[in-house]
Amino acid sequence: MEGEHKARWPFAPGAGRGPLTGLLAGLLVLAAAPAVRAGGFTIIEFGGAKTGMMTSIAKPYDLSGVYHNPAGIADLHGTRLHLSAGLSFVDAELRLRPWEAGPGYGASEDFIDTPVGADGYFEGTIKPTKYFGVMPMLAASSDFGLENGPVVALAAYVPDFIGAFLPEDAPTRYMVTEAYFVAGMAALTVGYRLPAPVDRVALGVSAGVMYVRIQGARWLNQPLLAGLSADYVLRLQGEDVIPFYNVGATVRATDQLTLGLAFIGGSEVRLDGSLEIGLPPGVTEEDPIIRALGGLAGEYDQTTVMQVPPGLCAGLHYQHSEYLAVALDFRYWFYRVFDKQEMYHDIDLEILGQPAVANPLITPKDYGDSWTFSLGFQVTPLPDRVPLDLMAGFTYDESPAPNRTKSLDSPTVDLWGFSFGLRYDFNETWRGVLTYYHYFYLRDETTDSVLTPPQNVDFGGSVDTVSLQLEVRL
Repeated sequence: MEGEHKARWPFAPGAGRGPLTGLLAGLLVLAAAPAVRAGGFTIIEFGGAKTGMMTSIAKPYDLSGVYHNPAGIADLHGTRLHLSAGLSFVDAELRLRPWEAGPGYGASEDFIDTPVGADGYFEGTIKPTKYFGVMPMLAASSDFGLENGPVVALAAYVPDFIGAFLPEDAPTRYMVTEAYFVAGMAALTVGYRLPAPVDRVALGVSAGVMYVRIQGARWLNQPLLAGLSADYVLRLQGEDVIPFYNVGATVRATDQLTLGLAFIGGSEVRLDGSLEIGLPPGVTEEDPIIRALGGLAGEYDQTTVMQVPPGLCAGLHYQHSEYLAVALDFRYWFYRVFDKQEMYHDIDLEILGQPAVANPLITPKDYGDSWTFSLGFQVTPLPDRVPLDLMAGFTYDESPAPNRTKSLDSPTVDLWGFSFGLRYDFNETWRGVLTYYHYFYLRDETTDSVLTPPQNVDFGGSVDTVSLQLEVRL
């Protein structure tokens, strides 16, 4: 492999160790889960109830319960097919502050020509040049003709398939230029309503595998001696397949009130892949500055280790009348497990015979726990005449990330949002659901970033998502 050679650092340790460590520390930022989001890594907006009412724990209504609460599929008897997809449109913007020189990185004024305004930010607002977010799901279930038996479901779904691209000519190119994140799941789920006299209780369990992939790119300026520096383009990709599970229960406390509880398991993710250190357009390895760096450019192996947190979810669904239902959800994510991120690599660069870069490289995350509160309503205006349900919801999500460790490739922020939707039964076989939700990313300003280089930004925006669902009941 091209990166398996040894290279000699041409400067004294005091001049070389800091810069290279800064370069690799920048890669750790690049390895974070990318794209604009709240609640850390977790995006769970699929299923008619979740996207229309913002609630789904006590009564998911459809086969999206395989994730939200597997006990929720216990009453979905017969044979069913479920197909849904959501498409997101993001409007986000940010302003970036310049930075002074620090360990391993130079001052922005030495290599960025963008003027700085009177407010202390680089002039101009920076927006993604491209963004995508897609959330498809395909599921099938059956009770195998057993009226009081368990319901078994097979599902494949992608709760996270999101990415963003930022301008190559903006100062943010030294934080991120492109990033995407994919989390795809395949699961077997069983939901079962217990027999009398405890038939008010339903239990469920879901188990399967999750495929995770990240990919990202950024520029990095490498400071040298005598005010000289060199730009590199860094590209990182990694993937992993891990087991996952979730369990749940629902209880019909009264004929009108249903309670739900679910636990979603966490896991360690080891993203094995490559790390490419390349040169920007117009620069070749014959450049004297690049030659002085001893052949750093190349492709290397890397493994990025991070923790995906477990979650505890509770909800209630109150059927006030045949015209009105009200639901509440509360989700709590134990992001305290994500206190650091580690990257193992095979860059074998030495300074005077000693390793120039620690292995693993560790960057602090110091996440706290995150929570989401949601309130939803369903109105059936003409229950005896028109099989139409109207839905609406409200949600608030608290970010787990402290400002000082937030990065532009994963700017998790607090948000609130609202949703609308309609559910219509065309006949006894076909049902359609159309939903829309809008999230407001609360304005967030970072002034104490500890990243390399510091990412002190003023960030805000919103996202609009339209989801369509089709259910076939056989």
